[in-house]
Amino acid sequence: MSEKRPRWEKEIWTVQQPNAVACQTCMFRAAVINGLQHDNADCGSCEIYEYPESKPNDVYFDGAECEFYEKANDKPLALILGVAVGDALGVPVEFKKRGTFHVTGMQGYGTHHQPPGTWSDDTSLTLALADGLLPEEINLEGVARRFTEWYDSAAYTAHGKVFDIGNATAEAIKRLKAGVAPEKAGGSGERSNGNGSLMRIAPLAFYMHGIRKPEDRFRIVRDVSSLTHAHEWSVAACYIYVEMLNKLRMGRKKKAAYAELREDFARGVPFISKATLGKFVRILENDISTLPEEEIRSSGFVIDTLEAAFWCFMTTDNYRDAVLKAVNLGDDTDTTAAVTGALAGLTYGLDGIPQEWLNQLASREEVRRIAIKMPRWDMFRKASL
Repeated sequence: MSEKRPRWEKEIWTVQQPNAVACQTCMFRAAVINGLQHDNADCGSCEIYEYPESKPNDVYFDGAECEFYEKANDKPLALILGVAVGDALGVPVEFKKRGTFHVTGMQGYGTHHQPPGTWSDDTSLTLALADGLLPEEINLEGVARRFTEWYDSAAYTAHGKVFDIGNATAEAIKRLKAGVAPEKAGGSGERSNGNGSLMRIAPLAFYMHGIRKPEDRFRIVRDVSSLTHAHEWSVAACYIYVEMLNKLRMGRKKKAAYAELREDFARGVPFISKATLGKFVRILENDISTLPEEEIRSSGFVIDTLEAAFWCFMTTDNYRDAVLKAVNLGDDTDTTAAVTGALAGLTYGLDGIPQEWLNQLASREEVRRIAIKMPRWDMFRKASL
């Protein structure tokens, strides 16, 4: 094994060390405290190379991997990159009508005049949410603070610029800045049912470990959605989506996950009204994959986006086809592809996302910096380590 030489995370995407190997998933990252496993991604130390030979958690070795590390499919990173790549594919053609264009790969400019690989508020707020969550609690105040940092200072953006802000999200952030409690900031009227909370909610799937009661998971989703969108339709859409992601995170095949999701709702979910559940019949009672494309709507309405994402995901068998199908539906292309991208990224993994698209993605190091902080419960070994 070659000499150990620390390389900070930001260098992974540079050309300075083209042969460096990233230890993406450390099987010793988990620490066991009082019988519970905690992610040590921020601790700056290694449980194998202990003091005085401590080292940053992300270390690269020229030409060889650390003998104590193992490569694995980094699910949080696959999910976040799945969102970002789908978002970036859709940005140049947002608002264009179906059939007037055809996207086959990463391109630039167009609607928002952004260079290729630029992602929008969908990814920005996904990153802000992921960065503000802690494994042991949902810190709404911390998430709200990061949303305002994005709005005011262009934090979590691809090029230091905020663009394409949804009206409901902008109004909610103004209320947060005025001192409104985070869980009360989102609009609760029927007209406040854009897809602004659905597009950013995906990271919650990695914070559901050990939360067995559906009503408890629903409460978490409701509180996080309500930062910007508090109406019951938006909350229900987010809950359905996170439940599907959670099943995929646990290793379910997508058809089995979808069947299980429908079975769960068929047994009854008393914390969601029957009237609201009636809005989701095409997903929860029928098999949405059987519908023809002309019956799939791709507007910014939250139910349309959820249906379109499920349809694109369930009618394809790889990441590329899923997100391109979402983009080519037209209208709210970036959000439909971002929501689809999380499902497909989690299912097909990092290797399923085309490398040429990853190479073009803006600010990949920022995306990875945040994704690597997320809990990896499914990758942790037992306390016997």
